[in-house]
Amino acid sequence: MNKKIVGFAIIAVTLVSLGIWEFWGRENIYYQSVLVLKEDLPANTIVREENFKTKRLESPSDHAIKPKDKEKLIGMETSHYVAAGTELRSEYFSQSVFAVSKGSKQAIISLPTEWLLSYPQTLRRGDTITLYNSKVKVLEAVIIHAKDSSSQEVLSLDNDRLNASALVSTIEIIGPVEDVVEVSRMAREGNRFTLICTR
Repeated sequence: MNKKIVGFAIIAVTLVSLGIWEFWGRENIYYQSVLVLKEDLPANTIVREENFKTKRLESPSDHAIKPKDKEKLIGMETSHYVAAGTELRSEYFSQSVFAVSKGSKQAIISLPTEWLLSYPQTLRRGDTITLYNSKVKVLEAVIIHAKDSSSQEVLSLDNDRLNASALVSTIEIIGPVEDVVEVSRMAREGNRFTLICTR
């Protein structure tokens, strides 16, 4: 009888130990906390604190970003599409080209279509563009918004930009203050520009 009790006790202890290991021990001993995104983010998206959450992974890479480093990422932008729930690495992010701060010598301006002789419909947020007045290069800048007539960002529906969510009707750029002011002055004088996308 005692042998049966001891046997049942050993089985019970073994089962309890396995349960503790599976539901608590494995994750707390072998898993590590890393930073992940709550939702997928497209390229050129400025990341904010609410975009992040912590996830425990069994074998994260040595380059995975830890929760303590979250502050360093806030305000940066995604270098490419980043999927939710996967470990994050520093190469997924870069300093934002869309940021304007005091002393940055950068300014934002909207380019009304009446200022432009031509512009490609494949323009997207993050593209680098050059403005020409006749053959004279006037400005190099980055597109911060390429929106449709209802003020929605125009998105590519494929990797080759052959299909878009809408037609581009509003273009906003960020560039050097002096050049942006010069473009505005020239437009007031009736000059029109050719916009070339160099991506």
